[in-house]
Amino acid sequence: MTTEGRAQIVEQLKPVLSRVSNGRAKVGHLSEDARIIEDVGLASLDLLELRFELETAWNTRITDEEAISLKTIRDVVDVVLKKSKKDSL
Repeated sequence: MTTEGRAQIVEQLKPVLSRVSNGRAKVGHLSEDARIIEDVGLASLDLLELRFELETAWNTRITDEEAISLKTIRDVVDVVLKKSKKDSL
């Protein structure tokens, strides 16, 4: 996936992150290195909602192991890309 494609996914994540955090998420300048809890500002309970939002937005299924591994925005982008590729096969 190109850098451009990854950046597009990050942009698509901004409203999702805002929604799951009830507007608390800091998404103005969101980089792939941003940590979901520490930098973006999601609470640990928001991560469960994030999982469901990702599954809905990208019409896929995220396993428990994958959900637990989501620590940074890069992790989220990687899971979305992996699931998108798998679903298109």
